[in-house]
Amino acid sequence: MNKKILTALIINIFVVLATASIAVSYYFYSNNPLVESGLDSYKFFTTDSNILAAISSLVIIPYEIQILRNKRDKLPRFAVVFKYIGMVSVMLTFFTVMFVLLPVYNVSFLLLGTAFHMHLSGPIAALVTVLFLETDSKIKFRETFLALIPVVIYGAVYLTEVLIVGEKNGGWSDFYTFNKGGYWYISMPVIFMSTYLIAVVTRLIHNKFAK
Repeated sequence: MNKKILTALIINIFVVLATASIAVSYYFYSNNPLVESGLDSYKFFTTDSNILAAISSLVIIPYEIQILRNKRDKLPRFAVVFKYIGMVSVMLTFFTVMFVLLPVYNVSFLLLGTAFHMHLSGPIAALVTVLFLETDSKIKFRETFLALIPVVIYGAVYLTEVLIVGEKNGGWSDFYTFNKGGYWYISMPVIFMSTYLIAVVTRLIHNKFAK
């Protein structure tokens, strides 16, 4: 039996179930003062990146089951690349929480309850599966740029809501403090470069363990 694929399958099922249950719970309960309804939770990259990672896990699960049943030999490239993109997104969430938000917000607010999975266990699960378990295909260098797409899209929406619409007109507050002091033009490129650095480093590690 392929122990790596079996381990990845178990982790992926956990990620899908945990993320789905947490996303649904936001419609009934939230200890986040910035969230007034379930739909409000989607304004956070934390929620969006974890859902993206969970969807990528859901996509790859059937292929892992087929491998374990000896119905196929390896994971399809598109599923591996999609999982890689989701992993990079949630790892950006992880590093943002650890190095940007922890100095601003309370530790219990960021790492306890549902936040534990969305900020910590979910990203780590994605990292472990992509780097060490789902290694049937190497990630090509040009595919590192694909990992920027979710962040660029979210960044454009965030800046629109914070700077153009504004909180007074129904937009978002600067809850990620990316425009603190009016320096969004510095913080946003740093976020994009950090995302790409994550993409490059994790690609190198993944490829080292790839067959």
